[in-house]
Amino acid sequence: MHLLHSYKKYTPLLNEKRFAYLCLSESLSTLGNMAQGIALAAYIFTLSQSILIFGLFLIIRFAPQFLLFSIAGNIVDKYSRRYTLTIINLLLALLTCVMAFNAHSTTIILIITLLIGIIELPYHPALSSSIPALVKKDQLGLANGLIGILTSISRVIGSAIAAFGLLNDTVIGLLIFNAITFFIAGMITWTKLPTANEDSDSVPMEGGSEDSTSPMQSGLSTSITYIKRHAVLKNLIFGSFLVWGCLSITDVLLVPLLNSTIQGGEKYYGIYRFIAALGMLIGNYLAVPWRDRYLSLKRTKYGYVVPLVILSLSSMGIAFSPFILGPILYLFLWIAMFLPSNLLNVELQSTPNNIRGKVISIADALDGILFILLTGLLPYLSHFISVKKLLISASFPFVVISLILTYSFIRSIYINKKNKSLELT
Repeated sequence: MHLLHSYKKYTPLLNEKRFAYLCLSESLSTLGNMAQGIALAAYIFTLSQSILIFGLFLIIRFAPQFLLFSIAGNIVDKYSRRYTLTIINLLLALLTCVMAFNAHSTTIILIITLLIGIIELPYHPALSSSIPALVKKDQLGLANGLIGILTSISRVIGSAIAAFGLLNDTVIGLLIFNAITFFIAGMITWTKLPTANEDSDSVPMEGGSEDSTSPMQSGLSTSITYIKRHAVLKNLIFGSFLVWGCLSITDVLLVPLLNSTIQGGEKYYGIYRFIAALGMLIGNYLAVPWRDRYLSLKRTKYGYVVPLVILSLSSMGIAFSPFILGPILYLFLWIAMFLPSNLLNVELQSTPNNIRGKVISIADALDGILFILLTGLLPYLSHFISVKKLLISASFPFVVISLILTYSFIRSIYINKKNKSLELT
């Protein structure tokens, strides 16, 4: 009955045809991205048997996000988001085909991965910025929840396909399959999405950070100032920065940890990513009630505290037991990762349309700073310390930070209740 009720609350959104097509396009694009990312991560390690090359692969994938975020924001705000999404998907299809025909060259894979990282830069800001053009502002929470659930289902399917491909050594077939999904996604966005970058309404939503800015004031400095002025948005971006940093530890060390535990253990990475996709699905399903709960508590800015606790403790636990407790903790880790996503997404989508792409790009870039730093540093440290000890020691600072933030969160609730009781007396 609960699942039926949840489905019914999303029905009005599915009746919005253009939004439904956006969900379909994003689901297909995510399916290809998930299968490709998992397959290449393990494949690169198998080809090179080097944690340094594997770390370089991860850096190449994410470094452009930090270095070129301003360009991405300008593209999203200046040009049609419909065209942006379409062109990116078609270019991904083309580059994936090229990679498939050169799958035995680590150098070519790394070069194409870098090109894909650059081309993908405007994708997430363009996608997220497009949602307010298709649904009303008071439906943004549900819209993000629905698209999160559907793309999580795609991740589950994509990770299952990747796991099958890795275990059966059919990486080239995976790449060709992914190219087809990117192409279809591009065709859907081209034919079904609106050309103009306009919101469906302009009614400020409760809990959002809608604010007026002049169309002339649309530069990077205006976007940074906007974030500084909005405390909830600023705190949620900081929380996301910490969560992504904590995630990077497991992301870069899991494959070598599996390899060091069992001979050829990196081939099981696909199974772990399938578990991760299940965690994403559960986390996205719970993201809407999670946001509602923090709005009712009027503690929106603390929405990342509990997930950070779970993430940091799970990362440490995986180091102690990668093949027994590891899968369970990995599931918890990814549920926690996506629980607070709706809080930040709605705040970002509630920013003025003329700077929305830049604000989202800034948030994405900040997420990447710690992620890239740790992804680049940890592989080098693995030469001086075992992967297990490195995972434990790198997780420990996040455990401490999460406990400090938890204390602050509990203290704020206590002070709020105390003030309310004083008002009543």
